[in-house]
Order: sequence, then C-alpha cells, then structure tokens
Amino acid sequence: MEKEFKVRPNYAVGVFNAAVVIMLIFNLSSFINGQLTLASFMFYVVFTAVLTFYFVGCRPVKYTVKDKEVIMHRRLIPDKKVDLIHAEVIADPVSKMSDIVTRPHAIELYMDDKACIKFFPMDAAAFTGAILGENKRIHCTVKAYTDMHRKIEKRERKQRRKEERRRRSHIEE
Repeated sequence: MEKEFKVRPNYAVGVFNAAVVIMLIFNLSSFINGQLTLASFMFYVVFTAVLTFYFVGCRPVKYTVKDKEVIMHRRLIPDKKVDLIHAEVIADPVSKMSDIVTRPHAIELYMDDKACIKFFPMDAAAFTGAILGENKRIHCTVKAYTDMHRKIEKRERKQRRKEERRRRSHIEE
C-alpha cells in the first residue's frame, strides 16, 4: 500500500533564498549604475543560480512509502530510494557535536551500514507508522509515535479488563 507524505518546509532556507534573490536585484541595480564590474556581477548571477537550483530542485518535495522502500521525490534531479530492509532504528533527532543545528521535527533512519538518513515529514507519527508497517523489524524510538500507541494500548487493556470482569460477574450469577 502506497502512502505519500508532504515535506515540512524549512523557513530558514526560504528566508536565505529570498535574501540571495534580493541581493541579486541589488547587485543588478549596482551593475546598471556602473558601480559593479561585469565579472563580479556574472559571478553573483552564477552563485545565485547554483544556490536556487540546489534549494529548489535538489531538496525533497514529498516522501512515498511503498514496497519496503521510501522514495524521496525531488523536482529537478532523480528520486532517491531508501531500502527499508537494511534499516535498523527509526528515531527522533539526536544532538551531535558535528551538527550546528538539530532540527527538532526530523526523523532519523539508521541503516545497518551506520548511515543516517534524515526525513522531515509534516506528520511524523503517521510517517513512522507507515515505515514500521513496511518493515516491522525496525526498532522505534520516535516519541510522538510511541506515546500515541502507548495510549491506545492502555485503552485497549482497560477495555479487556472490563470485559473480563463482566464475564466473571455473569459466570458467578
């Protein structure tokens, strides 16, 4: 069963990309007024084009979970497929000294070759549930998913106890 998930927008990337485009417009006006050389202006145009290509075309647009794999759909480059057979743990983000900033709504998937793949879905609990539905051997430590299922299991246990008490009371009568 195929399930699609939207990617949570990263506002910092949007603000940075907007700032780069505004600087391009500023440099265009400086070039037209003669305050900027052609080489400097062309360098900045290429720099802006490369950054815009990366931020708009190379980042995931949506995730599809199907057939024991996650497909990361991108706009301009080929889609990336992640095989869930080789996944070991799905977890909330772990702060590392190598990360400058840890995004709190990320989902990290650790593979058996020690690779870490980060996903940024809008609904983390549903995304985690879809991944665990495809491969039940993955160890899950995603807080949103485990808390939700802990509440559901607690409610089901309570219902079972009530049913057992009712059956016992009917048997004794």
